[in-house]
Amino acid sequence: MPHREYPVLLNEPQRLEALKRYKVMDTPPEVEFDHVAKLAADLFRVPTALVSFVGEDRQFFKARLGFQACETSRANSFCAHGLVSDEVLVIPDAQADVRFRLNPLVTGSPFIRFYAGAPLRTPTGQRIGSICIIDDKPRPSLSDHEKELLQSLGRIVMDHLEQRRLNVLKNAAMKMAAATPDAIACSHENGVITFWNAAAEHLFGFSRREAMGRHIDLIVPPKHRQAYHAEIERLRTGGGGDLAGTTFEISGLRKDGTSFPVEISLARWQDGPRTEFGSIIRDISERHQSQKYLRYLTQFDRMTGLPNRVSFLEKIAHALKQAGQYTVLKVGLDQFKTINGSMGMAAGDNILIAASERIINIVGPEAFVARLGGDEFGILVLGSNDLVQAEAIANRILAGLSLAFTIQGIACHISASVGIVLCSETSQFDEPDAILKGALLALQQAKLAGGRQYGLFRSELGELADERHRIEEELRNALEREEFELYFQPQVQLPDHRIVGAEALLRWRHPKQGLLSPAIFLPVLESSAIAIPVGDWILRTACAFAAEAATSGTPLRIGVNLFAAQLRDTLLCEKIADVLTTFGLRATQLELEITETTVLGHDESILAPLRQIREMGVGIAFDDYGTGFASLSLLKRYPLTRLKIDREFVRDLETDPDDAAIVKAVLALGVSLDLEVIAEGIETGGQAALLASYGCREAQGYLFGKPMPARKFLGIATGLPPGAAS
Repeated sequence: MPHREYPVLLNEPQRLEALKRYKVMDTPPEVEFDHVAKLAADLFRVPTALVSFVGEDRQFFKARLGFQACETSRANSFCAHGLVSDEVLVIPDAQADVRFRLNPLVTGSPFIRFYAGAPLRTPTGQRIGSICIIDDKPRPSLSDHEKELLQSLGRIVMDHLEQRRLNVLKNAAMKMAAATPDAIACSHENGVITFWNAAAEHLFGFSRREAMGRHIDLIVPPKHRQAYHAEIERLRTGGGGDLAGTTFEISGLRKDGTSFPVEISLARWQDGPRTEFGSIIRDISERHQSQKYLRYLTQFDRMTGLPNRVSFLEKIAHALKQAGQYTVLKVGLDQFKTINGSMGMAAGDNILIAASERIINIVGPEAFVARLGGDEFGILVLGSNDLVQAEAIANRILAGLSLAFTIQGIACHISASVGIVLCSETSQFDEPDAILKGALLALQQAKLAGGRQYGLFRSELGELADERHRIEEELRNALEREEFELYFQPQVQLPDHRIVGAEALLRWRHPKQGLLSPAIFLPVLESSAIAIPVGDWILRTACAFAAEAATSGTPLRIGVNLFAAQLRDTLLCEKIADVLTTFGLRATQLELEITETTVLGHDESILAPLRQIREMGVGIAFDDYGTGFASLSLLKRYPLTRLKIDREFVRDLETDPDDAAIVKAVLALGVSLDLEVIAEGIETGGQAALLASYGCREAQGYLFGKPMPARKFLGIATGLPPGAAS
């Protein structure tokens, strides 16, 4: 680091930053500073006086008398030494001072011999320069009075500099205020308006000429003036530094006499001896409307206009506090997801709106009706927990909702189920959520019983819900402990019964109950939080089996059933591509099976990933076709490659002409739509022969093999085809 011939303060970066804020370096002369320099020269009877500001490597003379140069290097600067202390630096004879005797300004023009400099200090204490007097002859040191006089001149310089800085800021602020889109009004302490920008003209309707000189009450409605003055007074007496402000909401008054909500940000500052106030004013009418709308959204359902779940729970909570008698009913539409899937979301929305209107008309104005979400409605009847009355209401709702709805010119029939909870001061419920849960349990029981009926809450329903929760926890543990297994059922070619594929079927080897059928746990698993991770495990395990079969010389198409939750998994396509790569399978070796219930509960967003999967070359089979409500439009819309004829139509194929007709129709449909068809549930050779004669090319069922472990399947697949000898 090079040697410096002048001292540098420890806070040098802060000092330079303070100097920079005054924007004084390299500026032209200004009369205020020139007057101070002349006054110093006259008072001390010296030929030279300077107002100097010391930068990083030079000093700049803002005012100079008797000195030609406008700046010098910091190395030659006497003032640089004067920054070290708040005291006046006096050099009686520079030739006798070891610090300065070799200084070029001493040995050459202007031949400085005497120097005295008082530091220029900012309000924060930073020393940024000095006011100094210079003579070319030695002089005695200054008296204390003379030093104080020189320091007073330094304070005058800083007063000028500070006022200069404030004027620059004020001018910049005025320009910004004039251009800002926010209305700005400034006033004296007595409330007289001193500034009024274009935005204020536009907001309040008063021109600048009309507003200037008027009292600020001009724009405040009479009934709000006291509150406004209180805020002004609070700001005035609240202490704090300049521009310490406050923000509040109040009404503003336009020239035409209309009032509107405004937000005012108040600020206070001193302009010399005067206190000034500034107001930034914003029209918040839109914000109020938005807040009102948000409050509406928190309490009401946008589609039907009914109170929402939050409002319903609040009503129940109030009823609980009153400790009276009341009834809660929960209405759920049956098969509503089917309507959405077959007719579209818009039709479903129209049905919900129409259903809400029917329910309101049925229960009358005395009951509180809310939409709880989805296809469910809540009804609160105060003052009664009579079972007969509750059943009568439920029956009227069931009858009313069973009548046809006309949607888009088409008659549409739906049905509903109802859950009922009777409550009183001795009720077992102590929370609104618990009551609503009880109604849900009763509704679920009605739906499980086939729908189109009502269910009454009983305490044992809670036990059933607890049982479901217990199974969910066990399933979670089963995944962690690797208790799941895959069994595989052969899929064969007709008529030769050659194995061409296998359907992967999930089993659970329970540590206490042994191997469990999926019918016991699958309904819980499908709607649980672990559906996706279990589905991922099935996919990987099934593909690993297919890779092993191919290595054994028996290439297979492996069928994997998808859970509904997997269709919402944004990583599904990526996972499928990864598993095919990992196990070296061709895309055509994997077939994903979806059911009507899997897809009808979803909107159009599942089509994109299904199409992407199909574009990979992976097959997509539609399982159990014909047993539900799936329409032909569903086959057209989804990127399917195969239909699976349900066992229900195969069981009586040899004796029931209707079943035979249905099977033939599905096979013909497959040909027309270029879809492969496979029949399930084949148990007899006669069924297989008939299917082959109808043109069905693939089948699966107990005739060809029950679901079996992977080892056993591979053993059979590499030997004679099952059922070949039958």
